[in-house]
Amino acid sequence: MSAPRFGLRCPPCVRATEVAAFAREVEQAGFDVAWVPDSQFLWRDVWATLALVATSTERIGLGTAVTNFETRDVAVTAGAASTIEELAPGRFRLGVGTGDSAVKTIGRPPTRLEPMRERIELVRSLLRSEVVTFAGEGAYRDRRVRVRHAPGRDVPVYVAASGPRALALAGEVADGVIILSGLAPHLIERALEHVRGGAARAGRTLQDLDLWLAAHTAITPDERTAAQLVKPLCLSSAQLGAGEALRSVGIELDVPPVVEGVYPDVTHAEDWEAAIAVAERHVDDEAADRYATSFTLAGPVELVAERVAAATELGISSFYVLGLSSYELPRALLEAFGDSILPRFTRLPW
Repeated sequence: MSAPRFGLRCPPCVRATEVAAFAREVEQAGFDVAWVPDSQFLWRDVWATLALVATSTERIGLGTAVTNFETRDVAVTAGAASTIEELAPGRFRLGVGTGDSAVKTIGRPPTRLEPMRERIELVRSLLRSEVVTFAGEGAYRDRRVRVRHAPGRDVPVYVAASGPRALALAGEVADGVIILSGLAPHLIERALEHVRGGAARAGRTLQDLDLWLAAHTAITPDERTAAQLVKPLCLSSAQLGAGEALRSVGIELDVPPVVEGVYPDVTHAEDWEAAIAVAERHVDDEAADRYATSFTLAGPVELVAERVAAATELGISSFYVLGLSSYELPRALLEAFGDSILPRFTRLPW
C-alpha cells in the first residue's frame, strides 16, 4: 500500500497573490494538492486565484473543490479549466458538485443528478477540444462549437458527493470522488459501497478511481477543545440532511432548516465563536464529542493520526483537509499538520 496523500483547502479569502504565496508554502510542506473552493459571495474568484497559484508553484496538484454548473455554465467552466491546465500541465483536476453556498445564496436549487451526468460528459468533450452542439435559441440554435484553447486531452473530473445516489453517480462517471461521509468506519464503508456500485455499472472498480475523503480538521490540545470547535459543523450536518448518519453514531438532533443569527450560514459563519454559541442551543457536549470523533479530523495529534490510519485500512487513498474557518488561510493547520501528521505517513513502509 502506498502512503496516503493529503490536500489542503486554500480558501481565496484574501488577495489572490496572498493565496498563491500560501500555496507555495503548502507545496513546500509536502501536501499533494491545493484545493481552492468556489463561492462568489464568500471568496475571491476561484479561476483568477488558481491562475496565480498555478504560476507560483511547480509540483503541487491544483483543483477546484468545488465549483458547480449552476453559477458556472459548463461552457465557461471548460474555458476556465483549459486556461488553468495550460498554466499547470498535468497538475489540474476539475472538482464539481451539485452546489451549496454559491447556488443557495442566489435562490437556485442544486444541480439534479441527471443534468450533472450530462454536463460532466459535455465538459469532458470540450476539454478534449471536441466539437459539441449546444441547443441554444434563435439563430444560434444547435450551433456546433469548440473551445479553441482546450488542452485536447482528458482533464480529470472529480465529483464531491455525500448521498447514496450522488456517490453512485460519481463512481460511474468521475475520475475521482471527494467523499463527504464522515470518518467512522461504517460510514466510510457505506460510502465506498455506493461508489463501488456506480463504478460497476461502468465496468470499473474502486481501484480505477482516485478517492479523497474530505474532513474538517483542527489539531487541538485535547478532545474537549475539538468537540467545542466542531459544534457548528454538527448542527450544519443535521440541516443538510445527514440525520441518518448522525443517528448511526448516537447523535439525535432536531434543528430548524435555517438557523438565525449566523451569517451567511452555519458552515461558513463569519464569526466562528458566535456560531459555536448558536450551535450550543442545539448541540450538547456529548453530541459534539461524538461528531468530532466520527466525522472530523479534529483532536490531538495522536487521535487524528489514528483516524487517518484507520481510513487508509478501509481503502481511502487521499485526504482533503479543510480548516474550520472559511475566511482565514489555515496557517496554523498547515504548520501543525505539516509538522506532526504528514511525516508519520510519508516515512512509513507502505
